[in-house]
Amino acid sequence: MLQFLGRLLTSEPPKVRYLNKAEADTIWRDGRLLAVDPQGATFETVVSGVPVAECLPWGSIGAVCVPLKSDATNAAAEART
Repeated sequence: MLQFLGRLLTSEPPKVRYLNKAEADTIWRDGRLLAVDPQGATFETVVSGVPVAECLPWGSIGAVCVPLKSDATNAAAEART
């Protein structure tokens, strides 16, 4: 997983949806993946209207959803036909 997420960061921070288990209520957040390392990941998101960077250890990240670029490519190809 670290290699996959690391490859996503080579061009620009990808938009992701991630499950934050660090707070009392588990919550899905939308944001950008800024960095990954063996200890965890850093996401940029908006909380209460303010952009923040969340540094979460892997144990506090329930899931990371990454939209597939191929889906957008396939949709564009279908629209052209």
